[in-house]
Amino acid sequence: MDAKKRRSRKILSLLFLGLIAFFPIAVLAEETPASSIEAAQAAIEQARKAGAEQKAGDDYAAAKSWLSQAEKAYDSAKSLISMISTPGMKRAREEEILYLATMARLKALTAETRAKRQTTEAELKDVRKDLADYSGAIALLKEKLAEAQKAREVQARAESERRQLEETQQKAAQIEAQKRKELEEVQRKAAEFEALKQKELQEARLKAAKLAADREQEAAEAKAKEAQLAAQRAKEEVEMKAREERLSTEKQKLAVMQAKLEALEREKAMIAAAGKIPKAAVKAENGKIIITVLAINLFTRADELGPAGKEILEGVGNFLKAYPNNKALVQGHTDSTGTQAANQAVSEKRAQRVREYLAAYQNVSLGRIMAEGVGPSKPVATNASEAGRALNRRVEIHVFTGE
Repeated sequence: MDAKKRRSRKILSLLFLGLIAFFPIAVLAEETPASSIEAAQAAIEQARKAGAEQKAGDDYAAAKSWLSQAEKAYDSAKSLISMISTPGMKRAREEEILYLATMARLKALTAETRAKRQTTEAELKDVRKDLADYSGAIALLKEKLAEAQKAREVQARAESERRQLEETQQKAAQIEAQKRKELEEVQRKAAEFEALKQKELQEARLKAAKLAADREQEAAEAKAKEAQLAAQRAKEEVEMKAREERLSTEKQKLAVMQAKLEALEREKAMIAAAGKIPKAAVKAENGKIIITVLAINLFTRADELGPAGKEILEGVGNFLKAYPNNKALVQGHTDSTGTQAANQAVSEKRAQRVREYLAAYQNVSLGRIMAEGVGPSKPVATNASEAGRALNRRVEIHVFTGE
């Protein structure tokens, strides 16, 4: 049986390798990546319905793995980078997807075939078992016929034994009468013994009652002492609980103070690090550090980042990378010159320019940085003078400390 299975597996392996050799070419000529993936999905579902997940688990898992690779390759082929690939590269990606989907389909077909074969073998095994049960029933019937013949012989012997039993019962009755007489004598002696026993029991009860009274008195005294000890323990437990509560409160206060101290130290370190950014003003406010850079130091007249601005943002990028767990908000500000809509657009553009530069050239994750424009709504100086307006034209980078 093992040799037969090995031969079958060898034949399936050779057939599988042959299909791998020619199947991708045929598929490439007739199928698209999407249809090939759909065909593989249908083959895997068919294998599942055939019970391959339980009966051919390795092949079924391999088919799903090939399908997963094909789907990932298909998703990758639809990406922006793949859309700008050369025709040759696109064709190579399609061939790869067709190959992966074809392998998934072949593995699914193999799993389905093995599952169906196991099902057929199990059904054949049940048929063989039913045949064996039928043969056993015939043999049992023959044994019953032989037993019936023996039963008639046993009945004859039983009749002979019944007559012997009647004779034995007569002898037993005689013996029973003798035993009854002996039992009456034993009962008489037992009654005398019981009377003596009752007398001794009464005396024992009197002694036990006295002993119980003595023990009850001792128990009452012990209970009184135990009550005193319990009261003392309760008092000590109350005092202990009060001490523990005071200690817990002190520990909590100490932990809060420690946390505040650590937050202050961290904030001081962050302020010191931010202070190294060229041409930037730094201050701490409400759980965040605000880095302010004037627009004139960041942007050209066309609101593009200039060399000086890039140098400043390099310092900002180094600061943000030194504290990778802190998120930031870039705010663009303008003076009040011009319309509200124009100032709002300029402020948003400046904030986005800073955010995009930090992400593209300083490797700061976009997920950490938000950007917004607030226009002239938050001035820090008067807009009545050029000096004040210059201070209002700024970019603020709010780094949240989490405190």
